[in-house]
Parts: sequence; C-alpha cells; structure tokens
Amino acid sequence: MKKKIVIAAGGTGGHLYPAMCLAKQLTQQNPSIEILFAGGGLEKNAFFEREHFAFRSIEVASLGKKSLLPFLKASKSIVKGVWQSRKILATYAPDLVIGFGSYHTFPLLYAAKMAKYPIVLHEQNSVPGRVIRYFAKKALFTGIYFPQAASGIRGTAVELAMPLREGYALNSSSKDVGCHYFGLDPTKKTILTFGGSQGAHFLNEQLPKALALLNCNTFQVLHFTGHAEQTSRLQNYYSQAAIPAVVKTFEPQMANAWHAADLLLSRAGAGTIAEQMEFEVPGILIPYPHATDNHQDSNADFLVSTVGGGWKYREKDLDSKTLAAILKPLLEADSGLLQAKRKSFQHYKSKASPPQFSSMIQQYL
Repeated sequence: MKKKIVIAAGGTGGHLYPAMCLAKQLTQQNPSIEILFAGGGLEKNAFFEREHFAFRSIEVASLGKKSLLPFLKASKSIVKGVWQSRKILATYAPDLVIGFGSYHTFPLLYAAKMAKYPIVLHEQNSVPGRVIRYFAKKALFTGIYFPQAASGIRGTAVELAMPLREGYALNSSSKDVGCHYFGLDPTKKTILTFGGSQGAHFLNEQLPKALALLNCNTFQVLHFTGHAEQTSRLQNYYSQAAIPAVVKTFEPQMANAWHAADLLLSRAGAGTIAEQMEFEVPGILIPYPHATDNHQDSNADFLVSTVGGGWKYREKDLDSKTLAAILKPLLEADSGLLQAKRKSFQHYKSKASPPQFSSMIQQYL
C-alpha cells in the first residue's frame, strides 16, 4: 500500500540537505513511498533540487524582534501560510509529516498539528531551534544528531545518524581519486575551506592572507567561496602568491573534496560536522558569531571536546597573522597532529553507531 509523506523544509542548505537526503533514502528503501516537500521559498531556493522532488511553496515570515508594523505584516504572512498548508494537507492526505525546523516550516507544522496529522521532527544542531522546541512535545519523536540537544527537547528525543548525501562515505573513494578530480597533488597536504551553504566572508578574507605568510611548498588549497564575486578575486590572489589552489563558488561533488582534504577550515554547521566526522578530516572550526542561540559554538564544542577531532577559535580572536601561526605546525611535513586527530575520529566512531533516521521513519508508516 502506498504511503504518503510531507517533508516540511526550507531555508539554508543546513536544513534542506538532510531533508533531501532523507527523502532519497526513504524512496530507495521503499519505492512505494510518495513524498511532497512543502516550505517557504522552495520555488527559488538555490539548495533545493526542484527537478527531483514534488513541492509546494507556502507563505512564511520570521517574527523575530520586530516593531509593530513589521510584526503585523509577518503575522499576516504566517496566517496565510497556515491556510495554504491546511489546503495542501487536506488535498495530499499524508500518513506522516516530517519537519526540519526554521521559520520556513512553521505554518505547515502548525497546520499539521491543528489537523492532528502525526509529526516527526529532525533537529540537526546541538541547540534546538524555536520551531523544533515549539512542536517537539506533540511529535512522535525528534531525531537529534548531537547528544546534548536532548536537554532542549520537551518530548521524545532519539539520537540518530545525520542523513548524508549518496556516496558520502569514507570508504567510497580515496585521497588520490579526490585530488585527481581537482587536478591536485596527492603527496601534499590539502586544506579544504568553505563557509557552509551561504559562504563565509571572514574565511574568504583572512585565510588566503594567512596562507601567503607560510611556506606553500607543503600544502595546496581547495577554497569554495559561496559567492561568485569573490571567486575570481581569490583565484587571482592565490595565483599571485604562488599558492596551488582550486577556487570555486560552489562544488556539487563535495565527496571528492572531503576525500582530498587533510585539514578543514570552516564554520561549525551541523551538516559540515557530520560530513567531517564521516570522512575523518581534522578541522579548525570558527563558529559563525551571529548564529541563533550560539548553536555553532555548541556544535564545535562537541567536535572538539567530545570527539577530539579539531580545534575551535572565535572569529574575534583571529586575523591573518594569528591564523598563520595556528596553521604552521599543522602543515609542517613531519607534523603528527593531524594524524592524531584522525585517530580521535576513529576512536569515537567505534563506540557510537546510532540508527539511521530513515529506518526509524519506516516504523511509523
């Protein structure tokens, strides 16, 4: 018998990537499952694979800290989104609604709650967001990736593996293959840097300057800027500094980048850390300082303190010179620091094997 699922997701890649991965895993495990995505702005979201999934966009807004007029406008959008969502649910009649958080999903989840559809939630960060906290008590369960997120969930929290994109597995390829894909030298240490799905101005500005202060004979760079206007500028900068580098705005085949990488410099998004864990790449994490509830700080603490797989630094404490001083011992040819961190990943993963989110979902269909 065919089962129908509505997945409420939208916003950044941090929410959409695990949602799309889950959808693919569910349909691979059970081809009779039918899935509809619903959320704010899906018709123009750069991270959403519209060619692969049926979807409906709904009106959404963030209330936040607004003055009266913006608050009223946002409230009107949310009410309209709830009305749209009720029509979608009544027409589609899903067996289950799965929510991935953020204000882009609030109207759909609220409508599902009103109509008493069963709800499952997914919280990828270590500090649950407001939407997840609001609906968790009424959900069948909330899947979490970071164990400490359970303390912020009023309801049943289940630790689960993060849904990763197909082919994102440590043993699926090798450093040689990853370097060959980018035209890099597999005998050199490869630094991978990106700012997450939205890029990171700080990394784009300070990392190239820091690397220019070091001996570039021992390393090479994979730099994904997140912003097209930054890409050509950084290509020129690395070229003038004689630093071997591949600079792109975005890389669709990130598994190759992970295989090539020996050291990561990035923000501390949940998806980034999950992939970093899978590929056992030590990292310097610089949490985004304006993240809601400082959840990236907490994400990074898990990677650094619990797993032992990297280092955390605050953006305000770094500039190109301090960053160069941090990188220098890690990039020295005889440095064993990176290998030691890789062993930390292996030790942690040998103890932790949470079930897959898709397997848990199947139990409720």
